Amino acid sequence: MQISELLAVKRLHLRFLAGAEHAHRDIRWAYTTDLLEPARYLRGGELVLTGMMWRTRPADSEVFVASVVSAGALAIGAGTALGEVPEDLVNACQAHDIPLVEIPPETSFGVVTEEVLRSLTQRRFTTIAETRDRQRRLMAEVASGADFPEAFASAARQAGVTAWVISACGRHVASSGAPLSAEERENLAAKALTWSAFPRTTRLHSGGEGRVMTIVPVQTKESHSLSNWLLVCGGDHNAWSEEEHEAVAELVSVSVLARSRDEERSLTTARHLEGLPRLLAAQRFDEVTALMRGTGDGDTAEPDERAHVVVSAMMLPEPRVPDLARRVIAELVADHTGAVVTGDNDALAVIPVEGTEEQARDRAEKIRAELVHRARVLEGGLLDYRLAVGLSSAARGIPELRGAAVEARHARRLAELRGGRSRVIAGAEIDSHELLLASVPEEVQTSYRERLLGPLVDYDRDHRSELVDTLEQFLAHSGSWQRCAASMHVHVNTLRYRIGRVEELTGRDLSSLEHRVDLFLALKLRD
Repeated sequence: MQISELLAVKRLHLRFLAGAEHAHRDIRWAYTTDLLEPARYLRGGELVLTGMMWRTRPADSEVFVASVVSAGALAIGAGTALGEVPEDLVNACQAHDIPLVEIPPETSFGVVTEEVLRSLTQRRFTTIAETRDRQRRLMAEVASGADFPEAFASAARQAGVTAWVISACGRHVASSGAPLSAEERENLAAKALTWSAFPRTTRLHSGGEGRVMTIVPVQTKESHSLSNWLLVCGGDHNAWSEEEHEAVAELVSVSVLARSRDEERSLTTARHLEGLPRLLAAQRFDEVTALMRGTGDGDTAEPDERAHVVVSAMMLPEPRVPDLARRVIAELVADHTGAVVTGDNDALAVIPVEGTEEQARDRAEKIRAELVHRARVLEGGLLDYRLAVGLSSAARGIPELRGAAVEARHARRLAELRGGRSRVIAGAEIDSHELLLASVPEEVQTSYRERLLGPLVDYDRDHRSELVDTLEQFLAHSGSWQRCAASMHVHVNTLRYRIGRVEELTGRDLSSLEHRVDLFLALKLRD
């Protein structure tokens, strides 16, 4: 289709920022990227869609546009979800004589890709042989809302491509043949999270044989590596024929459309349920029941007749990418029929569990183990963030759902305290002082810690001493002078002198159990 035909689609609200005189150019494909230099992944004739995440300074625009032009792409579509198109990008496009199209925030890259795909598919129907014609028809059906796994399998088989779609945590989404094992999917997903450039070839070892696989990310406008889907194809992309490259590109585009629809459904549910935490806290259970009944999960049981497990998740520090925690936890629980997710960086998932009380408890434990496992798969992509997840026990009926939400959030706060790239804590695991610490607001924790340990930290910094470590060892040895001194390899008199300084600086008497508990809790609150 011509660029002018794409801009004529009123619902897309596209407009030229540069190069309107080239509106007659024919778009061969649509390709989404946020790489600074994507030339190696372009084949020519593409409309290159970008969210401009590659731009860290004005000079980057020249580098990006030069790379796109060198590969023969015919136009650039810039999304404005994260801000206006900078003048330096407009100037670079004018200098290289390539059209620049603005894509407003309300128009997703998936919708633009869908429009391009629909037009290309329609044209190809009249020129491609019968077998290829059937393949395009299946792709058009996916664009119209057909069952994605079934259509993907048919399209890949007809194209002669062995392919799979998996999620960032290794969840099976679709395949054209025998599904990969859970171990194989998770290994591939974990590898992909550490890569910055695609397509990427790797070798999958299973059963004594090494199979070569090529991985391509399924990127939408709102995607992030932690919530992406991945297209896995058999073989090395460097050895593919032109037809194989074309078939894989089509599978990527269809997968992008399916992923976009999946994300839109998830976001719609999240918005529908955004009042759920507030209603639970206010104990407005009739409204909660009505809200849960309206999620349309396909289960005929009433919400107040079912048991649920609640999951609370947070990304730390708060991500620059909006809504990331919700999208990540939505992927982690996606296999559970009827699961609903709401919230933003403080995301809440409600998962129905069936059976008797004992069966519900067993199911809750299986969910916990699954979350732990899948969160670890994501750790390769958690370089800038930590993922803290709390899980409640199974709660039957809507009134008990409030307590489950509280329990899940307390467990999540404890997961934040315990650290690690990913941490999943079940409420049933909390049976010590850690529950109390997790339930205390962060500002109160900080104030308490600073009042008790601040003088020791300052003294250690100014005198290069070890009073904080000494206090920790002394309490760990239950106040035993001999055992503590032996453990620290110091004389007992040295230990007595240090503890005397601790008591003087903190105003606490370490012969008092009450004062020991105060300092013990303060140490537990250290970052």
